[in-house]
Amino acid sequence: MAQTSDMRQAIFISHPNVLFPVIATVLAFPALSPTPSFIPLTILVSTLLVYTRIVVRRPHAPRTIFLAIFGVSLASTLAHLMPSIHALSSAISSIASLWIISSASSTVALIVIIVSDRLSLRLNAPWPKLALFPALWATTWQIISHASPVGHLVTWSPVIGIASYEWMRPVFGTWGINWLVGAWAIVIAEVVGVWFIGPVEEFEPYEPLIPSLARNGEQPSTIPGPRHTLWLGAALLLLTGPSFSPVTPNLPWSASSTPLLIGCVLPHPPSSGDTSTPLDRFIEESKQHNGARLLLWPEAALRFETFSQREEAMNRVRSEIKGPLVGVTFIEPVPPNADQWSHSREGKWRNGLALVGPDGIVAEFYKRNLVPIAESFSLTESKKDPEMYELQLHGTKKNKQWTPVPPYDRTLPLTAAICLDFSSPTAFASLDSRPAVILAPAQTWHRDVSMAMWEQARARAEEAGGMVLFCDGGAQGASGVAGHGMREPIQFGSGSWTRTIGVDWPFDQRRKLYMWGGDALQVGIVWLLVSVGPAISVLVQYATLCGRRAASLSLSPLRVLFGRATAFVTRRAALAQGERQPLLL
Repeated sequence: MAQTSDMRQAIFISHPNVLFPVIATVLAFPALSPTPSFIPLTILVSTLLVYTRIVVRRPHAPRTIFLAIFGVSLASTLAHLMPSIHALSSAISSIASLWIISSASSTVALIVIIVSDRLSLRLNAPWPKLALFPALWATTWQIISHASPVGHLVTWSPVIGIASYEWMRPVFGTWGINWLVGAWAIVIAEVVGVWFIGPVEEFEPYEPLIPSLARNGEQPSTIPGPRHTLWLGAALLLLTGPSFSPVTPNLPWSASSTPLLIGCVLPHPPSSGDTSTPLDRFIEESKQHNGARLLLWPEAALRFETFSQREEAMNRVRSEIKGPLVGVTFIEPVPPNADQWSHSREGKWRNGLALVGPDGIVAEFYKRNLVPIAESFSLTESKKDPEMYELQLHGTKKNKQWTPVPPYDRTLPLTAAICLDFSSPTAFASLDSRPAVILAPAQTWHRDVSMAMWEQARARAEEAGGMVLFCDGGAQGASGVAGHGMREPIQFGSGSWTRTIGVDWPFDQRRKLYMWGGDALQVGIVWLLVSVGPAISVLVQYATLCGRRAASLSLSPLRVLFGRATAFVTRRAALAQGERQPLLL
């Protein structure tokens, strides 16, 4: 066993300057894809934790960490290369932007790991040593998602492979998912670090940052101990319990649901010689699905040069498409008299969505998060938060009783966001109630980009407690309904479709915990977990001390009587034992 341990140490500790960058680069390629997966990302983070502890006190540590950052950035750039190479006007600018974003994200990740490792030296209690890194990890990426123009797309946040923890999204949102990555990473790092490499302090002892932390000549350790690591791992496994009864889609026609026929209008590309306009094609395609309650067009389906063009198009949609509420998407000039657009420059355009019914436009939404460079130069973002629209559902002449149980006239709340808006962690934080359906038009240029946005839209729908109708007009764009147990797109590419979904009835419009409490509640929870261990320990010790004092005061007479009775019984037993012994030895 000693020889095996020495061999492991010789391989993984004696040459970390080479192995650390190589292993980090290899693990980063699958972990940092356009749709990051939970397990590969957790393995990457735990590896960075282990090797950072090893190299941070060695000579040439800055160079080794720089090489690791470079390797991780390179792997991330290569993983995103094909989807992003056509994101901007030229391939060179796309690659340069991608490299900058990947390098910044990798640098932030390593900084969080190093800072956590250094700060843990200031902590003597085992539990805070474990809980510190997950709290720092979740807080950092949430701050970056707020500051970045592309939101969660630049963070190390998993969007797939989290089925066991899917129930946590409406409760803790992305805070909970990122905390889980950090918690599992620290558990793996502690277990693997001791079992596979050996205690780090045996090879690279730390000098205490605060001399008073060293007691009896012992140096503080960043390793919290196997018992607490085991407890944290067991707690993480227990959190998968609700996944054994997963959420399943509602049956459309049942006493506890409202059937809602919705769909995406995705016309096929026009054939050669076709002189019809985009408006003609979308109207004709929508008319084929007049039985639907709600239809959505993909992002920027129309382009208006003047306000009169917009009015004419909306009138045609209202008069020619009978029955459904239609989500018409467009790009148009910013009106000079629009108050909320006072920040826009002359000549700017805006990206919008208008809900058009039999009575005309009933609601409007405008894009708030623009793709940097590609859209930000030509478009103006909206400063207005999304609003809720109440969709009125009535029985038709053909089928007055369109649902199994009354009432046959119902109201369902709708809201909308456009493509990149879904990457923002606060996309629907301003809503006062829970939406039943979220409209999500998109227009992407690559299948991987579409899937990345699909997962972001699905995540926001789960957090809000609703379902999202995602319609991507890209050549390989995904489209479908996500949320409430639905995870996979219906199709990729063009071709209109409709689907009947079941919405909870009666519909509970109370906001989920994550939407209700927002970031303030979540930051309190993750950092409370850091301090809860010492607090509980102090409370237990205090309660024990108080209990002993109370017992000593109130039970002292009983203790005297009990002691005398015990002595009496002992003496009688000794005499009885003596009488049974033989008199002659």
